[in-house]
Amino acid sequence: MDTAHPAGALDGLRVLDLGHGIAGPFAARLLGDYGAEVIKVEKPVTGDFARTLPPFAPDVQAPEQSLLFQYLNWNKRSIALDLRAPAAHPVIRELVRSSDIVIESFRPGTLARWGLSVDQLLEWNPRLVVTSITNFGQEGPYAQYRASDLVLQAMGGIMQISGQADREPLKHGLSQSYYCAGLNAAYASVMAACAAQTDGIGEHVDLSIQECLASELVLNESYYAFLGAVQGRRAVVQDPFAGEPIPARKGYIAFQTGGGAPFDTFAELFDRPEFREPRFSSPPQREQRVPEVRALLEECVANRDAKEVFLAGQSKRLLLGMVQSAQDLLDCEHLRDRKSFATVSHPATATEITFPFELGKMSATPATLRRRSPLLDEHRAEILAGLTGLDQTQRAALDGVTPPASQPAAQPAPHAAAGEPNHGQ
Repeated sequence: MDTAHPAGALDGLRVLDLGHGIAGPFAARLLGDYGAEVIKVEKPVTGDFARTLPPFAPDVQAPEQSLLFQYLNWNKRSIALDLRAPAAHPVIRELVRSSDIVIESFRPGTLARWGLSVDQLLEWNPRLVVTSITNFGQEGPYAQYRASDLVLQAMGGIMQISGQADREPLKHGLSQSYYCAGLNAAYASVMAACAAQTDGIGEHVDLSIQECLASELVLNESYYAFLGAVQGRRAVVQDPFAGEPIPARKGYIAFQTGGGAPFDTFAELFDRPEFREPRFSSPPQREQRVPEVRALLEECVANRDAKEVFLAGQSKRLLLGMVQSAQDLLDCEHLRDRKSFATVSHPATATEITFPFELGKMSATPATLRRRSPLLDEHRAEILAGLTGLDQTQRAALDGVTPPASQPAAQPAPHAAAGEPNHGQ
């Protein structure tokens, strides 16, 4: 982790992270990576439920064993507050007054029921940006619906074009809808904060995860606009050079045309003159001979590793793709040279852990990893010490409603994280 770091693009920006799970905390962490000061408010005793999400560090006690939580929450300080308790509201008020952005991911209406509506937050700080991340937005027929990554990817449209036409639709791996929402929330929050700094007027950013996914589909609009067609999944009979992964001796390799080199360059790559024959020269020709073309490709790579073929094809300006495992990514020379990973020490884990770090590089104001993820309520004393608007009565009342962070964390039911984000505290 950096101790001396250059100025960040968002230095001076203050962010209050009321999120939980993946989307909200990821958005706040991205802002922290570029210099923003981020304070994370967590539920007392158990903390953010992401602390219970795998993968886990072995032999580490709850609530500090989640490596996913570490990834989502570095560059933050933590304080445990029960947002439902009126005694905690003076602290929230002071935190809001000193913040530029608040990011929250509760179900619509939850904060209002607790006396912390968007209108109330903006009354405390008229220049504030409040970014609300929900499954389907604050209003509308689906606003109160629960959802999962599977539901959001289906209703966002990405599963309509993922998989093969004669098979069931496929969901992208892990929890990508929430990371997509986190990225969008970070961008939208920064834009709204820039506007608020210019005109002094705060903003409520209403971000729907489902709409984020729908907006990122690449070709479905143009398919319909120019062809009158609805984009679907991969055709049952399709040119093997259209990107379907082919098994190699080690790994999988995908072949495509249009990379800047003529098709017969594949004859040079594999030393197979068949690729110069007219019967293989165009997609319609190859689609008439799909089993033959696929068998030829499989034969060409059967005794070669996918990475070897990928690098050889790249040198000839061929458009190839390689399916990489987690270990392949860690060993990738390109990612290593780009310093795309960071190794982080944490008091809860016995060893240093390597995480993906920079999503994009900014030369003058690069992302920095200034502090590892916080222990639950780790920074309570210093955060409260920095709030000058609290009297002794309010501080005493707060101490009475916040259980100590050292108390053992209760484990959630197995389905407790299924509705990310929109859990109440």
